[in-house]
Amino acid sequence: MPERSEPIHPAYEPVYEVVKVVRLPVPNEIREPDCMIGPKVWVRRRIRRLVPWLVPRQAPRACCWHHQVDWRQAAEAAIRLVRQAQAAGLRGERISDYAIERLDDQGFGDWEQDAVLALACTGGIEPSTEPGAEWRYFEGQHRVAAQLDQGVRQTVVQRWEPFDPVTGLPIRQ
Repeated sequence: MPERSEPIHPAYEPVYEVVKVVRLPVPNEIREPDCMIGPKVWVRRRIRRLVPWLVPRQAPRACCWHHQVDWRQAAEAAIRLVRQAQAAGLRGERISDYAIERLDDQGFGDWEQDAVLALACTGGIEPSTEPGAEWRYFEGQHRVAAQLDQGVRQTVVQRWEPFDPVTGLPIRQ
């Protein structure tokens, strides 16, 4: 294949993957609401991450939007929609479009629909993946915290990867 004479200006697209929630970093930069912070809450999340069977799962509760959502149902639906979209050959923001188009078929109320969108659409859970950097979140730390609290086993995360705009292939750095 001949080399290009001009530099490649990559197009960045979201790449969705299903991960175990306990493998995600414990969100430690949350400042509010009160139900999400405090030493007791952080210790419980760390224990759940290391030995999840020791800490009972919490049911949804009325303290804040993140805790009112049933994240087990929302994560299962988001995983199902993302996998269906990927099996259909979709990638990037077309996966978000697919999830939005099929959301009403899931039979959820408004809050669970919002939660599915918060996982399966652009702007979902985005952990920082910079090599050698401390684990942080660009987006989604409250969602991860609520999922840890409820004992959700798997969820959808996304990262932005460069793609060659001409070939559509990923650019390996």
